[in-house]
Amino acid sequence: MKKVPREKELFRPTLERIRGRADILYPEKLVYTQQEAAKIMGISARKLRERGIQGDVTAEQLALIYS
Repeated sequence: MKKVPREKELFRPTLERIRGRADILYPEKLVYTQQEAAKIMGISARKLRERGIQGDVTAEQLALIYS
């Protein structure tokens, strides 16, 4: 029987905060460019790349990395 990976403890609250900011800044989008994601997170695009985020990104991907 295969185990289902557990969600990180802070994933849900982090996702809610990221989605809240993203909805204010980019209400019509679900996928964000590097520059948009950096603005949502309040950091530089370089910092995103240092965390391994390249190309377009979703709020869920951001929450996984930052939770």
